[in-house]
Amino acid sequence: MKVRQIYEYINEFAPFFTACDFDNCGLIVGDMNADVTKIGLCLDASNEMIEKALDNGVNLIITHHPVIFNPTKKIMANTPVYKLIKNDISVISAHTNLDKAVDGVNDTLVKYYELENISSPEILENLGRVGELKEPISVKKYAQVIKKNLNAKAVRFYDAGIKAKKVGFVSGSGGSMMKDALSLGIDTFITGDIKHDQFVEARNIGLNLIEASHFDSEIVVLNSLKQKLNNICTDTEILILETENFVDIV
Repeated sequence: MKVRQIYEYINEFAPFFTACDFDNCGLIVGDMNADVTKIGLCLDASNEMIEKALDNGVNLIITHHPVIFNPTKKIMANTPVYKLIKNDISVISAHTNLDKAVDGVNDTLVKYYELENISSPEILENLGRVGELKEPISVKKYAQVIKKNLNAKAVRFYDAGIKAKKVGFVSGSGGSMMKDALSLGIDTFITGDIKHDQFVEARNIGLNLIEASHFDSEIVVLNSLKQKLNNICTDTEILILETENFVDIV
């Protein structure tokens, strides 16, 4: 199997052209015509993930976050891009295109957030979803449910004094879309990274706000991605290289 075949298959269910303008998706490092020995999945092609790939004979890494996001002026030894090129490892990154995709990051999170009656409002640019909980629940209890379901190390929240029922969420760093989601009549908004001023804004507008952890809320898509890739990778082993949040809390 060639790298190109994997790329084209991902492009079928998460078209790369749907990625946001600021993004950098597709084959980021490597050779479309290279033979694939094993595939490794992770959120980030860090040095540690590359070492795991080398230890396991992986020569194609598929990441969620682009290994090159901002313009790169230098490629130095002991940096991920240098190591990837040196060791003939290709990297395909599926970021916002996978956020938007059917059965992508946001669709996967529906189960973990225990929501039903799901919609994908145009105002969220298909980067988020809106749904409802079966029964109203306090924000603190809902944050605890999310923490348990994601097996997250920590979940931060602001309680606006109303129960959570109609929920909007955006995977990754979606705090800038909070006001857009509010216009949809939600009482609770969830995303992966929330700055202090966004918590203040939620307080001012009376919106429940939950930070579900960027890592823990996105790592769950790797299982879904592996299942999809198994459809064509019948003779190629797929490994999930990254399973636990490397950031500790005290």
